[in-house]
Amino acid sequence: MSHASSMPRLRTHANYERLVALAAESHARGRDPFAAAPRDIALARLYCHAFRRHVIGAFHATRRELAAIAVAGPAAPHVARAAESLGDLADRSMDPVERDVKALISSFHHYATHVGRAVESLARACDLADAAAGTPLAVIRERFIAHMEAITAGNGLSLTRDDAAPAQGCFQVPNLGITIVPLVYGDHHSWNLAWLDGAKSDVPCHVHREGVEIHLGYGPLHGHTILGDVKAEVTEGYAMPIPPGTRHGYVNIGSLTHHVPFIFGSLTLGGWGVFLDVDARPTEAGDLEALTVTAAELNGTVFLEREIAAAAAARATLHRTLIPADRTRRDGTGGLELSLAAVVGEPLVLEAERFRAVSIVRGRGTLALAGEEAAIAPHDHFGIPADLPATITARGSEPLVLLDATLR
Repeated sequence: MSHASSMPRLRTHANYERLVALAAESHARGRDPFAAAPRDIALARLYCHAFRRHVIGAFHATRRELAAIAVAGPAAPHVARAAESLGDLADRSMDPVERDVKALISSFHHYATHVGRAVESLARACDLADAAAGTPLAVIRERFIAHMEAITAGNGLSLTRDDAAPAQGCFQVPNLGITIVPLVYGDHHSWNLAWLDGAKSDVPCHVHREGVEIHLGYGPLHGHTILGDVKAEVTEGYAMPIPPGTRHGYVNIGSLTHHVPFIFGSLTLGGWGVFLDVDARPTEAGDLEALTVTAAELNGTVFLEREIAAAAAARATLHRTLIPADRTRRDGTGGLELSLAAVVGEPLVLEAERFRAVSIVRGRGTLALAGEEAAIAPHDHFGIPADLPATITARGSEPLVLLDATLR
């Protein structure tokens, strides 16, 4: 077993330990690809996608925190080594997580190795700097470990939540001044949360050149959603599809704090491109034409919470498209397809040619994927890699309602 998996400072699940051992044995035999079973490859893909969200999560934020503190003496080289490992981890952002054994012996092996090195370097730096609990270096180390153990100590089914902005796990968009919480990261699209502190709760107007988006709003809320040259007043949940090159944003009205979940995708940039492909477009909402949410200029915006309520009243399991991919697809960018499902009695099986990002909005249930299970509840998010069937079962008398998105 590799050093990364045996370190006492990082808790690991038996599944994770087995994959680390398989990858190490493969490399010892010249990258022999024959020892991995299909389930091992499926689990490796799941772990890789869980790590991938930290490109703009803990990998980025931890590196930034380390750069902001002064560490001298014998601890300094270990801090530098940790930052280097974090950079190596972030550099995997443009590499696809393959569907075959390369997911294990290339992508997963890279993540496990460099996460282990980062943890080891941070621990050694703390020892040499006599960093007691509560000191900046010790806090950075413990936060990073907590983010990694949320993945390594799990069975491979990594759930994230949209009800908080975790310390040292978010990204600040420099030219917009908003905080992004990364939730689910596939190969070409992602599900995120714009965490907007305070009553202002605005998303400054901006444009994506090669990215497409869907903004989601949940009540209670009151504001103007902006698309192109128009605005629409919203007082209830909505989902707005945004093509590339189209100005968009949100202006809050009143004192209700409104966080904005959003889905971003691009066949040219990848799901992490949201922080690369942003041009600020300062806009005065008062200068825009006011229309209703259902106007054609809003590109097929739907009343999201009305649709969720209708699904919750279903008497049988269903899965249907809310926003088709054509609403956002332009010039090779790909288009985001948003679907709504209700699980009532009969389980729902989700399997697709492309990665799916899933958000649970009502009810409770169980996710079964790659031979593992996890309990799911509102605010949970998870990813389903391409060609891996996921079975979702409701628990209790209330229907389980979810949203899922893919880039077509």
